[in-house]
Amino acid sequence: MSVIPTIACAGSDRSAPADDTGPPVAQSDTRDIVVTARRKEESLQSVPVAVVAFGQETIANRQIKSEGDLQRVVPGLTIRETEGSNQVAYSIRGQTIDAFTGSALAVVPYVNEVQANGNAASNFYDLESIQALKGPQGTLFGRNSTGGAVLFATAKPVNKNTGSMDLSYGNYNYVDAKAMANLVLINDKLLLRVAGNYSYRDGYQKNVFNSGNNLNPRLGILNRGSGRVSLLARPTDSITNTTVFEYTQTGGNSTSVVPWSVNAPGSVDPYTGQALSSSSAFLYSPLLDSAYGNGAWASYLAAHPGANPGGYAAVVARQKQLGPWQVDLTDEHGKTFFRGHNHYLTNTTNIELGGTTLKNIFGWTQSYSHYNISEQGAPYLVQCTCNPTNQDYGNVEKTTAFSDELQIQGKTLSNNLSYIFGAFYYNARTSTHWPQTYFDLTPVFPAPTGFAASFRSRDESKALYSQMTYDLTSLGLRNLSLTGGIRYTWETIRLDQLPDGNEYNVYPTNSLTSKFNKPSWTIGLDYKPNTSLLLYVVQRGSWRSGGINGVAPLLPTNAAGGGAYFAPETAKDVEIGAKWHGKMLGSQAHFNIAGFKEWISNVQRAEFPTVNGHSIAVTINVPKAQVQGFEIDSGLQPASWLEIGGNLALTDAKYTKNTADVFGNIYAFDTYADTPKWAGTAFAIITLPMAQTAGTLKLRGEVYAQTHQYFSNNGGSVAPDTRLPGYALINARLDWTKILGTQFSAALFATNLANKAYYVGGLSQSVSLGENAAAPGRPRMYGVEVKVAF
Repeated sequence: MSVIPTIACAGSDRSAPADDTGPPVAQSDTRDIVVTARRKEESLQSVPVAVVAFGQETIANRQIKSEGDLQRVVPGLTIRETEGSNQVAYSIRGQTIDAFTGSALAVVPYVNEVQANGNAASNFYDLESIQALKGPQGTLFGRNSTGGAVLFATAKPVNKNTGSMDLSYGNYNYVDAKAMANLVLINDKLLLRVAGNYSYRDGYQKNVFNSGNNLNPRLGILNRGSGRVSLLARPTDSITNTTVFEYTQTGGNSTSVVPWSVNAPGSVDPYTGQALSSSSAFLYSPLLDSAYGNGAWASYLAAHPGANPGGYAAVVARQKQLGPWQVDLTDEHGKTFFRGHNHYLTNTTNIELGGTTLKNIFGWTQSYSHYNISEQGAPYLVQCTCNPTNQDYGNVEKTTAFSDELQIQGKTLSNNLSYIFGAFYYNARTSTHWPQTYFDLTPVFPAPTGFAASFRSRDESKALYSQMTYDLTSLGLRNLSLTGGIRYTWETIRLDQLPDGNEYNVYPTNSLTSKFNKPSWTIGLDYKPNTSLLLYVVQRGSWRSGGINGVAPLLPTNAAGGGAYFAPETAKDVEIGAKWHGKMLGSQAHFNIAGFKEWISNVQRAEFPTVNGHSIAVTINVPKAQVQGFEIDSGLQPASWLEIGGNLALTDAKYTKNTADVFGNIYAFDTYADTPKWAGTAFAIITLPMAQTAGTLKLRGEVYAQTHQYFSNNGGSVAPDTRLPGYALINARLDWTKILGTQFSAALFATNLANKAYYVGGLSQSVSLGENAAAPGRPRMYGVEVKVAF
């Protein structure tokens, strides 16, 4: 039987093999850590790219339970929320996706090497590994991955009858139950693994509107159940087939963004000198009387009990006092909910053909979400994802996709040349329905009439690729290897407006199509002067498909011409790195560093101008940007009872050609959103003294900190006051394993011990509505966990 390796993190806790047998691996000894960053199993310290990886035990010990937790354990990775806790996006080295662009993801998540889809939170249970690959993934994970890729691998069935149960309880009535059973149906031939997870948590954000007599006083409620079945079949010694099916259903609701800033009447864009939109501050304030007669504001307040009488500026000031975990929403916004379900099916077949491996990866995913949220967090209905006149509440999104990838891997030329050839096909259909209503000022004005954007998009992608690595030792260049790879992708995007949307039959056509084709590449050298040190340099190029924004006017031109098209984004980088592991002062240690510089052209970003009285989203291409920096990951085990380590990332991102035409207006892009300049984590693990027969007791403490970041790319011009302050979070976990020699374990855990108020993103609608809102982070969360293995 072949053993499926566990992937652990350099700088992580001890990690066990996937079948939970064998001795633990010291976290600072990285020699046995296996990753698949190059689509084959390799030692982490031998892979000439920047990659961070985590195994099963590390995922638990570092309390990685959601996408947001990855930010503190992966240097250079930012997890951004735009409108609430169920809308997240990855950002690596400044590469991300703006909400409402229609763009492809710049950092692509994969489950079992199949691209994941959907807005629902990912499931972090019974995982074999998580890997984060950084920089343009030119060849092997090259579909639109200009920033990187995050790989989730579910735990595979093993040739052993085993199982486990895990139960956690914490504040906010947090309940998390996990169970797994692994069964040998036919010894080493047919293996079954069944796993499930149920999570519930009360909302940690309170809606204080109207003295708490609102529809949803608590926001951020988590209610999710998931089940997964994995079947591994090995009919012969040369054929292995693994099928995984998962179904997840999610309920609850999202947190709300909170008012952060508002443009005062008379504000101007310092770049152009033109007046900024101040609609929110003007219409929702006593200034309403100056335009519509004395008593207009009083009439509005009488018809809307609970609305702040001081106006929008007073709302922003009050929110500073309330902090991120209280918000003042209208009843219409109070009807918040999130309902979703995700399915995915992956099937991987490996056939060994005398030194050559034939591999096929099939994937099918379907995601559905229906959610109503607040986009301002204000006690006025400035805008909502609803149309109250016809009881149309919440955005609806559905995606169905399938893909197939065929690979041939092997070695030749006396094993000096390793190669991979691949062909890839992807087809996805997404239906979107976004209702919107703006500026309810009844009875001063008649009730507003809502509208809806409703469209279907189709994405078809085809690619051929190859990557080869040649060991130059045979040519006299000992321990030096050369890697080269090329990928060519053809992408076709089609968008159709649907009859239930207001844009249907408005423009000359209800459909637009765009096609793109470009190469991606990788070329690099790596040198191993000894068994402990790897030096490398790599140059890569990748691109992100252009497309069509379904919320923009459906005209066959770009944003400068008032249309829906946007161009592909291209990225090129150079990365130089060193990876070392060995002895330091007689103790196991490792030190990995990567420095990089990336050049991006036609950066895809969203803007929100007003057309026909509605705030719409358009996708524009900022001409050029540049990102440079470095990332460090290190660890040391100075004593058998102590492990210390940490990571640090510098990401210096800026637009170098920063103006773009949006509907005939020039916009300046002067702040690089979702990218703190400095971020890092420091940790220590102490093994506390205890009799060997009593088990093992470990205390882990860590501090994550980052500098400020912006949630708008126009923070110095049309979207002022969109800077979020830096922050530091303290997390801790106490683990007692093998309690009294049994298979029972227990833990106490806490995140954000100091209950630090912080923010993790936001939504800027300064251009259209004259206001900006920030997304809150998590308060202090703590609990107890018990687990039994059998």
